[in-house]
Amino acid sequence: MPEHAISAEAVGTRAQADRHAALRASLHQRLAGQPIVCFANDWQGDPTSKHHIMRTLAAHTDVLWVESSGMRRPEFSLGDAKRIALKLQRATTPPPGPAGGVRVISPLSLPLPGSRIAEAVNARLYRRALRRAGSAALPLLWVYTPTVAPYLEGMPRAGLVYHCVDRWWAFGEYDEAVMRRHHAALCRSADVVFASSAELLSDCQEFTSHAHLVRHGVDWDHFARAALEPLPVPEDISDLQSPVLGFFGLIHDWIDQDVLTRVADAFPHATLVLIGKTRVDVSALGGRPNVRLLGQKSYEELPAYAARFDIGLIPFVINELTRAVNPIKLREYLSAGLPVVSTALPELAVYDGEPRVRIAGNADAFVASIAELLARREDHTGRAGAARAMIDESWLGRCELMVRLWREASDARAR
Repeated sequence: MPEHAISAEAVGTRAQADRHAALRASLHQRLAGQPIVCFANDWQGDPTSKHHIMRTLAAHTDVLWVESSGMRRPEFSLGDAKRIALKLQRATTPPPGPAGGVRVISPLSLPLPGSRIAEAVNARLYRRALRRAGSAALPLLWVYTPTVAPYLEGMPRAGLVYHCVDRWWAFGEYDEAVMRRHHAALCRSADVVFASSAELLSDCQEFTSHAHLVRHGVDWDHFARAALEPLPVPEDISDLQSPVLGFFGLIHDWIDQDVLTRVADAFPHATLVLIGKTRVDVSALGGRPNVRLLGQKSYEELPAYAARFDIGLIPFVINELTRAVNPIKLREYLSAGLPVVSTALPELAVYDGEPRVRIAGNADAFVASIAELLARREDHTGRAGAARAMIDESWLGRCELMVRLWREASDARAR
């Protein structure tokens, strides 16, 4: 490599380090030790945007993660019985030590969203749990799960943030009316509201003038390893030859299996690798010889799999739920140096025309986009450069922006 190229790369690395240092300093100064109580779903499981954000904030202040009461009523099923037993176990044992710098508690609660009696009981239980786990300073309440809205009235706090990351009422298993009511209540009472997509921002602006669009970030250091480091090839794909078309994420009813079967049939020389827990019938996919359903893998393993992918796929159906989705996996794939083919999610329209992203309006376009990207596959140097281009999308910058916006809103209300 020419000497001037090495110098340019070194300058870029130093500039990025300076930028991150400035963001950390700003975040630390704006938080000023302000403790945060985060109401979210269960801590266990694959990291989501909530986990990444709270871990980032926990490097600068005390963060308490409160596992919220269920967002749907339990069913008479083995899965729900196990979930209730686990919830009781976590609620009746001493809180664990910090997980990734975040303290986690799981208060006892009645999983009956929409019940006024359950809401009154849960409000008492949550306040008691917070008194036991709380700090001397008033906390900033940071809410993800709308069903906690009734518990917050009169709860001592330094402020309230509502972070809207899903169109909750569009999930089939949740009560639409209950979710809409709590969403509206949080929008009205929060100092500031953050929405992770333009569609969600519109949902929030109906009830508040203090809503901001803050799209998801990425755990860049983690996923860039796929392009920047030599990682061992996972054993269950060690026999595969390129091309490998990959997906990781929950395989649920929002995954377009018709598109995926078309892809498998259109590229018999390629292997379609699907990583993730399966909650729907996938027999049509599993019966194809060039499809591998590998099940759920740990978050730590994902970069090693991404390193073997040639293209990352986002094969979502388009419906009311997914129209409001801002898929984190897009930035994860790009940070791993991968080109991406996605169905036409509205939130990805801003990437239309990007050289490494293809937005496909139908199955034919999805297949054609894969063929185009496979025809110009990049070498290691190209993938490494693409990964480095994503470094500014890290969660650190998103967190600094959100805390800054909350401080500004809080100061404006105080005047």
